[in-house]
Amino acid sequence: MVINALDKLKYTYLYTTNNLEQTVQLYQTMPHLVSVILLEHEEVFSCFNDKENCILSEVNPDGMPAWKLFSFFFWAMNNNPLGASWTLVPEDYRRLHSDWDRNTYLGYSIEASCHAHPFVPHIERKKQAYVMSKFTALLHEISGPDLAWPVEFWEAAKAATGLDLIMGGEHEPHWPEPPAGITNYGALNQSEFLGHVSHSQVLIGVGRPATSPTPYEAICLGVPFINPILQWDHDNPSDRSKWTAQHWLLSLEDPPYVYNVFANDREGFIRAIRDAIATPIDSHVFDWMRTSAVEERVNSLIHRDWKSEATALLDRRKNGEEGPLFVL
Repeated sequence: MVINALDKLKYTYLYTTNNLEQTVQLYQTMPHLVSVILLEHEEVFSCFNDKENCILSEVNPDGMPAWKLFSFFFWAMNNNPLGASWTLVPEDYRRLHSDWDRNTYLGYSIEASCHAHPFVPHIERKKQAYVMSKFTALLHEISGPDLAWPVEFWEAAKAATGLDLIMGGEHEPHWPEPPAGITNYGALNQSEFLGHVSHSQVLIGVGRPATSPTPYEAICLGVPFINPILQWDHDNPSDRSKWTAQHWLLSLEDPPYVYNVFANDREGFIRAIRDAIATPIDSHVFDWMRTSAVEERVNSLIHRDWKSEATALLDRRKNGEEGPLFVL
């Protein structure tokens, strides 16, 4: 998605694959033309700690400046030697908790993958729900505390709603079979997967995987999402700041796109499925998930005055703020 944005914005970029040495060599051919260097977080730390061959330092004057190195990281905490601002994340996690690390939200868009599949009119859809799980084991107690629905919920939901329940998950011989009431098509490629989802009336989360892009794609295809709430304040269950959901950011949304349901709540589970199929939705893409929004954030990343911010950060660290020193 970042590369697509760079293409659209007409930026020149160089691409290397798991090869810091090659990255350094390419950088050294045109150091003053390189605005940012985007790496996996492990590579950033590896470079930062290599004072002789990679990072700009007193002994390596041709190295890559720390302030140009940005870490891709999936989760909410910062993961870059220079801290949160240099950590690029796929979700705007601070919408959940304003006191969390001030990472740089880069995000992504699902418009291209979604629009590659035609919108299926609701009258033409199968009477089915898609169970969102990559592995059959995640539907059983071996999944641990992230298991949202006891196995008996599935047959109860099928009986109460009349929906067929399908999934496309890998299965190992030593795992339990999918719960009664669920048909498993096995591992699916992306096109097959979205094809099944687009013909469904609702997408049901099971607790894992966390913060997947699939619910965004489903909503774009006109399929609402059942989002399990795994932890909450039992004295004040409506306090969303205390929720831990399968999809963190979508816990802030409401019907008809997202139905947040507390784990193990059989009545709420069945009611949400009924409400979802009774209230069909059109294709919907949240504003922050649009391709144009990603392009704006990528453009902002490249044009931001990172050296000035790094200078201020270095001054604070020299005056006692925790964090390693670096050369500008």
